[in-house]
Amino acid sequence: MAKFTDALKAAWELRSKLKKVDKKLKKIRTVGEAGAGMVRVHADGHQKILKIEISDELWAKNDKKFLQDLITAATNDALDKAKKAAQEEMKDLLGMLPPGFDVGSLLG
Repeated sequence: MAKFTDALKAAWELRSKLKKVDKKLKKIRTVGEAGAGMVRVHADGHQKILKIEISDELWAKNDKKFLQDLITAATNDALDKAKKAAQEEMKDLLGMLPPGFDVGSLLG
């Protein structure tokens, strides 16, 4: 019975830590850029895109393919930064979990 109680206590501790991490991830903001800042993409710690900014100069060029490429590059940059920031926030939590465990599945 003691093992069950210990496991239950550990589960509650993990849940509490996950809630704290989730709150921190919601506050993380990253910005990815492409084309010397002509396209900027904002993301949060959950790797959700919050906003895309396109410079007037780029918009006036009316070059759809170039714009698509810059948006893709800036989005990937923002998401990479968000992923790294989230991993940094979760590194203490990761020590509690078994190797290979997908933390993202816990956060939804």
